[in-house]
Amino acid sequence: MSVLTNLRVQREYPRYRVSAATATVFAALLAAGIAEGAVQYAHRSPRIEQRVAGTNAITVHVVLAAVAAAVIIGIQVQRSRQPTSQRRPSPWAAPFSVAGMSRLRQTIRLAGALSLPNLARAVAAVPLVLVLLYAPFRMGMQIIGGLDPNQTVNAWGGPTYLGAMLAHYLDCFIGFYAVAFLLSRLLLPAADADRPANGRSELTPDRNPSTS
Repeated sequence: MSVLTNLRVQREYPRYRVSAATATVFAALLAAGIAEGAVQYAHRSPRIEQRVAGTNAITVHVVLAAVAAAVIIGIQVQRSRQPTSQRRPSPWAAPFSVAGMSRLRQTIRLAGALSLPNLARAVAAVPLVLVLLYAPFRMGMQIIGGLDPNQTVNAWGGPTYLGAMLAHYLDCFIGFYAVAFLLSRLLLPAADADRPANGRSELTPDRNPSTS
């Protein structure tokens, strides 16, 4: 896909666009997490805790990292083998897309009519969304809060700052996309205005939208 075509796709096909509201919320939560971590660091204890053997769970996180890498590679290989006419938008960008925000809005507003299944969808979506929102906040906290030795000495990936950072970020990424996957199966379809102009659920990446 050429650069010009890619820009046109992002402009005309909402599923390819990042939601400004979503990006703003996640950025604000990341900043709030950094601020919270700074407060915790400012009030750190001068007494350093003793390290307890077996608390860093490094082996577990090495296995998690290997599994996550295998899943990512598998998904990307599968996508690369699909005909461009059948290839869906990137699953990694989906939680931040306009269509994703539209689906959440439709579900919370019970846009599919007031019914027990739709009400159950909305109720189930709330805790999952809270987990998504917690991820950037927790990642922000680790940036400065993790400078406190007491935060990392017995933490997963510890006792080093870098090890604890990697472990916490790995957990956040895995949790974030696992929850995003559950939401993708739970939420109602996007509103008509946020669907591709040609009514398809996906767009051929190398097709010129102006010919639709």
